[in-house]
Amino acid sequence: MDNRKFYVFLITFSSIFALFYFASSGRNVQQVQQLAYSDKESLTINTDQINSSFPIKFYHNAYVDYRYETPRLRIFALSRCITKKDFLSVDLFYEGIEIPTNLKVYGESLEGSCPSTYGPAKPCFYVAHTFFANITVTGGLNKVTINLGNRKVNLTVKEIDKRYEKGLTMCLQPVYYYSQWQNIVLYIEAWKAHGASRFIVFFHSATKDTWKVLDYYRNLGILEIRSWPSFGNLPVQIADKYPKIDDSVFIFSYFLAMNLCILDIKTTIGTVADFDEVMVPRNGTMLDYALKEMTGTKVGALSFGNNYVAMEPSIYDNGFSGVSEPVFLDGGGPSKYVFNASVIDIAQVHWVKSFLDPTKTTKGSNGALLHLRFGAKGKKKVKKPFTFFPDNSSHHVRNMQETATAIFNGSLPKFSSDLIDGINSCVEKIRKKPNTCRSTGGMCRSQMDDLTEWIYDETENVFL
Repeated sequence: MDNRKFYVFLITFSSIFALFYFASSGRNVQQVQQLAYSDKESLTINTDQINSSFPIKFYHNAYVDYRYETPRLRIFALSRCITKKDFLSVDLFYEGIEIPTNLKVYGESLEGSCPSTYGPAKPCFYVAHTFFANITVTGGLNKVTINLGNRKVNLTVKEIDKRYEKGLTMCLQPVYYYSQWQNIVLYIEAWKAHGASRFIVFFHSATKDTWKVLDYYRNLGILEIRSWPSFGNLPVQIADKYPKIDDSVFIFSYFLAMNLCILDIKTTIGTVADFDEVMVPRNGTMLDYALKEMTGTKVGALSFGNNYVAMEPSIYDNGFSGVSEPVFLDGGGPSKYVFNASVIDIAQVHWVKSFLDPTKTTKGSNGALLHLRFGAKGKKKVKKPFTFFPDNSSHHVRNMQETATAIFNGSLPKFSSDLIDGINSCVEKIRKKPNTCRSTGGMCRSQMDDLTEWIYDETENVFL
C-alpha cells in the first residue's frame, strides 16, 4: 500500500470511529458544535461580563442623553441583582463606519439597593437596572448591540435633547386592571386646567370602558399610550433555572416605567402622578407656580403633601358635581412632586433620587396633593383651602359631565367595585404568603380574568 492510499485509509477509519463514538455517547453533531461554542465563550468572555447565562431582559430602546455635561449612553433592564464589577459589552454602530466601537458599560439598580429595602419588593428576583457610560462621539449613532456571548440584543437609539418647550407633561405609571374611568376624566381635565398639555400612559390592562376613555383622549392628540405588556420569558436555555419574570417583579416594575417616561418629556416641567392624584398650588395653575419656583433658582422639584379626599355625591355615581368642593379627610400619606425635566436624573415614587446638577434641591410647596384614593377613610372631615381646578369649578364640572356623556354616547356605564375588590383581594393573598414578591402582573391574572374581559396590551419585542 503506497503512502497516499494509507493516508486515505487512516482518515476514513478515523472518521468512522468518531461517528460511532459520538453516536454511542448520545451527542449529535449539533450538540458537539454547541459544546465547542460554549467552551469558546467561557474562554473569551470576561468573568465579570454579563453573558447569555445571566437572567436579564432589556427595554428595546437605548438612549443618548445630552442633558449631561458629557453625552451619556443609557440602557435599561430587568435582571437579577448585579455587582459593581458586572458590565455589559456593548457595540456602538455609527452610520458610514463599518467597525463598531466597543464599550464596557456598568450599571446599578434604579432604586439604589438590590434587593430592594422596601418590604413587599424585597423578595422580588428581578429588579430594574440602569447601565450607563459617557460617549464622546454621538453623531450618526444608529444601533446599539449588547454582546452576551452566544446571544446578541439590538436596541434602537433615541436621543434626549437639552431643549425644552414651556409646558407640563404627565407621566402615568403602568395602568393595570384599571376600571375607574371616572378618575381619568377628572385627572385629565383637572391637569389640563393646570397647564398640562401631554399625558404619557404606560398601559398594561384595563376594562373596555376605561380603554374607551383613554382612546377618546388619545384621538384628541393629548394622550399617548406606551406599551407595557407581559415581560415575556427568558431564553429557553436558561428559562427553567430562574423564576418567571411576570411572577417575580414588583408591581409591573413601575420604577422602570417612570424613569423611561421622564426621558420622553419635552416640556420644562413634568411629574409622575397616578389617575387618582392631582397636585394643586394654593393659587393659580401648577405650571405657572412651578415655573416661578424653579426658573433661575436652585429648586429642582416641588413636593406636595398628601391629602385624602372624598366627594359628596361620589364621583362613581355617574356625576361630577361633588368635584366642586372636595371633602378632606383627616390623615396623611406619602407626598408626590413636580420637577424641572431638564435636571432630574433618577426618580423615585415619592422623591427625587438624584439631580443632574447636584446643587439642585427639592422644596416643600405651598399646595397640596389631592388624593382620591378609593376606600380611603379618615377619622373626621377637615377644612382646607384647595380645589381641583384653579378657577370656575362649575364650568369644569359641566365640561366633565358633557365629555363623559359624549364618550359613552349618552349612557354612562354603571360603576361596580367588584373589580377593585378583586385586585385588592389578590394582593392581600400575596401579602399573607411569607417571602413572596408582590408581583401583581403574573400572580393575579388568572383571578382577574375570571371577573371580566380585559383589554391587554400584547405588543411584542418591548422587552428583549
